[in-house]
Amino acid sequence: MNGMDYIQQILNDDDINMLLQKSNQTYHLQSICINNSNFTSSDIELSCRLAFLLIGLSFHENTNLKWAEHAYKLLKNVHIEEKEDREIFDKIMGYELDNVSLIYYFYLSSLALILDKTISARLDLKQFVDFKDVESSWSQRVLAGIFKALFFLIRKSDGFEDIRRAISEISNLQKEQVKFEDQYLNQFDVQAQKEEALILVGLYHTSKALTETAEYLINGYNYKKRIDNVVRQHIDIALDLIPSDIRLRDFISIINKDLQSLIRNSIWNGTAFQDQIKKLCEFKSSHNILELLPSQRQAMQQNLFDVYANASIVQMPTSAGKTMLAEFNIVLTKSLRKDAKVVYVVPSRALVNQVYFDLRKDLSAIGFNVERTSSASEIDPTEADFLIADDVDVIVSTPEKLDLLIRRSHPSVEDVSLFIIDEAHTIENGERGARLELLIAMLRRERPNAKYMLLSPFLPGNTEALKDWLGGGNIINVDWRPSEKIVIGLKVTKAKATFNLLPSAYSFNLYQENEQVIKNPYQLVSTTPKDRILEFSCRHFSSKGKTELILCKGKGSANNVAEKIYSWIDDNINSDEIHLVQKYIDEELGCSTSFSKFLGKGVAVHHAGLSDETKLLTEHLIRQGLINYVCATTTIAEGVNFPVSSVYFDTYQRGRDNLLSANDFWNIAGRSGRTMVDDFGKIILPFNTHTNAETGKAILSKGAEELTSVLAKLFLDREYILETLIKKRGIEILMAEYTDAFSPIFQYFVHLLNVSNNELAVDIDELFKDSLVYFMLDNEQQRNKFIDLCKQIYLTIQARYADNIGVLKYADKTGFSVPSVLKIMLQKATNPAIADLDTWNVNVMFNRRNAENLTEKIKAISELRETGLGTDDTTAPFNPELVAKMIIRWVKGDKINAISSIHPHFTDNDADKRLTQFVSYMNQLRFKASWGLSALEGIVKGNEDEMKDSYIPSYVYYGVDNNPALAMRMLGIPRSLSLSLSQIITGSISDYSFTKLRNIINSLSLNDWDSLKPTRSKLSGEEWKHIVSILMK
Repeated sequence: MNGMDYIQQILNDDDINMLLQKSNQTYHLQSICINNSNFTSSDIELSCRLAFLLIGLSFHENTNLKWAEHAYKLLKNVHIEEKEDREIFDKIMGYELDNVSLIYYFYLSSLALILDKTISARLDLKQFVDFKDVESSWSQRVLAGIFKALFFLIRKSDGFEDIRRAISEISNLQKEQVKFEDQYLNQFDVQAQKEEALILVGLYHTSKALTETAEYLINGYNYKKRIDNVVRQHIDIALDLIPSDIRLRDFISIINKDLQSLIRNSIWNGTAFQDQIKKLCEFKSSHNILELLPSQRQAMQQNLFDVYANASIVQMPTSAGKTMLAEFNIVLTKSLRKDAKVVYVVPSRALVNQVYFDLRKDLSAIGFNVERTSSASEIDPTEADFLIADDVDVIVSTPEKLDLLIRRSHPSVEDVSLFIIDEAHTIENGERGARLELLIAMLRRERPNAKYMLLSPFLPGNTEALKDWLGGGNIINVDWRPSEKIVIGLKVTKAKATFNLLPSAYSFNLYQENEQVIKNPYQLVSTTPKDRILEFSCRHFSSKGKTELILCKGKGSANNVAEKIYSWIDDNINSDEIHLVQKYIDEELGCSTSFSKFLGKGVAVHHAGLSDETKLLTEHLIRQGLINYVCATTTIAEGVNFPVSSVYFDTYQRGRDNLLSANDFWNIAGRSGRTMVDDFGKIILPFNTHTNAETGKAILSKGAEELTSVLAKLFLDREYILETLIKKRGIEILMAEYTDAFSPIFQYFVHLLNVSNNELAVDIDELFKDSLVYFMLDNEQQRNKFIDLCKQIYLTIQARYADNIGVLKYADKTGFSVPSVLKIMLQKATNPAIADLDTWNVNVMFNRRNAENLTEKIKAISELRETGLGTDDTTAPFNPELVAKMIIRWVKGDKINAISSIHPHFTDNDADKRLTQFVSYMNQLRFKASWGLSALEGIVKGNEDEMKDSYIPSYVYYGVDNNPALAMRMLGIPRSLSLSLSQIITGSISDYSFTKLRNIINSLSLNDWDSLKPTRSKLSGEEWKHIVSILMK
């Protein structure tokens, strides 16, 4: 039996195995603040002995990392700050140091590094307290200083400051050497002096390896030596000088591995191959990002930078650093072609802002110009000009806006080198997923030289088909997570709390459900079982700087939950930042509401019933660590991505009737665990009823669904579709029955007919081979059947509309279906209020005293299926005259509270309920109305070959009535400030660009802000300046 087999036999011993299980359980229980380990002194002693044995094995080459993991968890269960544990640890694992905690934290952090738990190592060392104690001998003082310096290098809690502390620690030792070294050596006889002197020199060389590493981490690319060789040389010398002290040799060997890990993890390592990437890394280092996450290193090792690959498909968990990899790819693309254009596609308008802010902060520092498309559904002349006024390097857009730019042949997307598709798994989400798939298919055909980068937390299933669809490339799978996930099913009574630790595909290694019961330490005021669980969760899992996300069924539910949490909290948060956001919200709405009140106690709501600006300011407060509780709806799954420590699922529903899919669940739950704040992300499921418990467990058991194409539904129902196509109104029937799949593919075929000028010479087979579903079908026979189905659809559309190519062109350029375009053309022919060009004058359309003109136009667009305006619902029964009046007041800048009084449906005396419903309704109305008016105006005023861009749709979307104010709104300026701030624009708007306007705004003095703020505003000029600095960036 060899040594390794002997060790394994020890680990398989029943008592040892039981201890390891107990250690693993306690490690996770401590993460949720349960100290229920029942570890006796004997357990602690055995843990230390076993950990000591495993540590000795863990740092050998080709060792079993499972042993290191056991050792790490065993040490985590030793409470070194407690006297009894410390004495036991010192007896077994101590050395000639008075401060035994130095050895404890040395082993703990070194084990974390070898396990690639770099964040855990840094978090662990935040617990280390340097008591500035002085060791009794000089050699001990030197070793203690080395340990402390090493801790600073690993911890990096203040970025470069911690690294400078490491250098200072060694520098102080060098100064003390003159005073203490001779005195120390003189106490030994000649032979012992020689031995001790050699040990000291060995320690000095070890300290030199530390300072060289520190210099490398500070100086980066300017460090001129091979740092790994330098460290190795000093460590080799140190080991040669200390032949007999085995324990000290082990310390030095482990330090060597730690330093090599720090070098390998450094942001400088592997990034020096391109000058712009070097500049980007230098910028990030100035913001205390000094190392790459293990996930980022793994992606780079998997050929992320392969310039010959047509596509890179990166599957990486949430918060694991995908954005930085995208930035590297952007920089590399620009290095290969100086005038290269990159388009970064995200699934929602909310994410456009977030990604834009992140990219702009980083890439503008190295001279790249990053812009975003506006949230409006159309392109107005100002946006059309501004997107090409500067040399824009990166455009951030939704798929829908990119699709429109492509169809309009806008110069900003004419020659794109790289398309980055973020949250790529949304390709399977209903109609929007189908449109994204067909957009990529269109891009592959019309931008054949472009490359693709797909980013997603999960793309299970046939990723090879996805790669082949995009023309071949690299699939990069990374499973490293910045924090472990722990799923807790929670039951609470007044007397006790029951924690069910649940196994799942994405949480820690638990094979069966584990129940833990503790005495309830809180005096809960809630009376219902579910409220009691929520209150317990809020009190137990949230603390200063740690945010808990509570997922609610709808907007009203989120408001109600926020009100409950607010009532449970005693203390207000004294923060100027919160006070400012409170003032802004009340001014924007035109009255006081609970939304701003909640913020005073660190409680926020986040849902569709808030304005874009309020949501952005709320996210800012969350990132500043000022919000402890966020009550949001489940639609956040594809919305923003702000950091939270724990996620509480008050509901498993998405929307009114749908249950959360496993993908949606983990897309939300995966956000739990803040990088550099939490070792564990907590996912809390209320087990208030048997049904709720079983529903939660069922979602957990599924794992991620395989990626599928929405268009596959058409193939599955092939026979029925072919039968329906030959009917008189077959196309209309199929569009109604297959809204997710048929409408997008119909629009795609309309585009193909338009760009091919209706020529039969088009290679129809090749056109349909561009779809993802084609690559995902199992065999050639299925693919041929799919192509045949697509041919029949294509030829049916062609035959039906061959004599009316103008209709197809309008449909292609507006994004509206052919039936909708025909309705608009009928209105143009029969309704003077639509056809008369004078009625499209801004002053006539948005006339406060006479809404008849706009009312007629609202009536017309309400008949279009795409707008959904004419569909009565419980939110607000449709009334075209009232809709017109609300839009006019919106465009004229009235306060939201005042506009809500127009429609009788929004007359609830409860301001929170009324404004939540109204803002949500207004957000939908301004989007739908602007899109419909754009199509209506485009067809009335333009021709099928050239759709003239108009300001009217953007006025409706942004709530302004002139071009300078519109330019302000597109920059992110709040609606209430846009008119007064637009005074900075003199002369023609065409003389400006986004960059020029930003520079002017950023240069304004406080006196300027005082003179430019809205007349009746309660915010000072300085406060408006700060609001704009958050929203505009």
